[in-house]
Amino acid sequence: LAVIRQKVPFPGTLGRVCIHPCEEACRRNDLNSGISIKFLKRFVADRDTGEWKKRAKKLPSTGRKAAVVGGGPAGLTAAYYLAKNGHSVTVFEALPKAGGMMRVGIPDYRLPKDVLDGEIKEITNVGVDIKYNTRIDSVDTLFQQGYEAVFLAVGAHKGMKQGIEGEDLPGVMDGATFLREVALGKKINVGDAVAVVGGGNVAIDAARIALRLGAKKVNLIYRRTRAEMPASAEEVEATIEEGIELIFLVAPTKIVKKGDKVELICQRMELGEPDASGRRKPNPIKGSEFGTEYSLIIGAIGQAPDVPAGFSVKTGRGNTIQVNDTMATNRKGVWAGGDAASGAASVIQAIQAGRVAAKEMDKFLGGTGSIKEELTEEREPALFVGQDAEFAPKKREAMPMLEPEKRVGDIEVETGYTEEQALREARRCCSCGVRPNMPAPPCAPKVERIKHRALAK
Repeated sequence: LAVIRQKVPFPGTLGRVCIHPCEEACRRNDLNSGISIKFLKRFVADRDTGEWKKRAKKLPSTGRKAAVVGGGPAGLTAAYYLAKNGHSVTVFEALPKAGGMMRVGIPDYRLPKDVLDGEIKEITNVGVDIKYNTRIDSVDTLFQQGYEAVFLAVGAHKGMKQGIEGEDLPGVMDGATFLREVALGKKINVGDAVAVVGGGNVAIDAARIALRLGAKKVNLIYRRTRAEMPASAEEVEATIEEGIELIFLVAPTKIVKKGDKVELICQRMELGEPDASGRRKPNPIKGSEFGTEYSLIIGAIGQAPDVPAGFSVKTGRGNTIQVNDTMATNRKGVWAGGDAASGAASVIQAIQAGRVAAKEMDKFLGGTGSIKEELTEEREPALFVGQDAEFAPKKREAMPMLEPEKRVGDIEVETGYTEEQALREARRCCSCGVRPNMPAPPCAPKVERIKHRALAK
């Protein structure tokens, strides 16, 4: 846990919701499947004894002030490291609680809020001040209040329109709004039948939440096939297990009010040549239109940032804030990161953006730009690489989960590794990164290809 916390302030959150690109770069994939780094993060985070805090340090006060607009993973990460480097940091959060999309975009059955709250508490413990229910519309106002450096991390909370007739009718809403209102405790009557349009994780979460709110039938409608869905494979599988029907190669064309219902008119599709995204483009099939009535239709085709004009920063495609490699905007003393700059992405990408911004803002405020920490003295992990025939075939440990019929309400679906499972999984590791001069492990002969894969990620 100390090793993980040297780089990220959200180990328990990442252990539950990370898209784990590190696992795709794992050299164990040359044998069968990569190490379950994500689930091992959760295992150690769930057993936090606080030992890592013994070596944690906070520098003396510098007397310099920084403002962070947005309390999501990018904003809180930047605030955490700036505060540890001695700066006075205030986070301005428009919502009544911090966490950003980790709180209002990821349901409790994936990320229990007590886990998130505990990690945010560690951030406020180092001196970060969070002002809730406070929307910032002007960067100039922050400078006038004495803040010398500003990080814009407002996220991407605005659901994108489908661009079809009838999508503003009652009984239709976007996925981001749906998840946010549920997370904030607002009552939503989903009725008996719900359609969710989209193929990403927001669409998956909206469908699973609708089921938990009492819908008898939930259809997830996607214009390509399962192979092209951007949602995590494990989330798609869990959706199917819970009885949600996935309808592929179908695209909505219109929504019509039918009494107390809404009818979704769709057209069947077929895949053609790859488009700009690299996925095969869905083309409509003439004469294939059909309609289905629902109580609620949720459009979850993407989110965009809501960037106030008063920020006076350059924006680009999808209304994202334009930044350079250091997360700097076109305004002196203003940085931006997370979904506000990248568009809707992942928690780990937002954390990385927050770390980069913290380094640059620290230098701007007179610091060294170093946020490096050494939270453990241990430097020689035990090597479990075996040279016998039993090492190579070791299978990846599956994450224990509740049975589908027990997945109700806010109960966390994944129950976590037992200690025995965690040890078995860790002992599958080739230990390729432990020592620079160690012999090549038996499971990783193709070093250059693996390096290329890791860099690509």
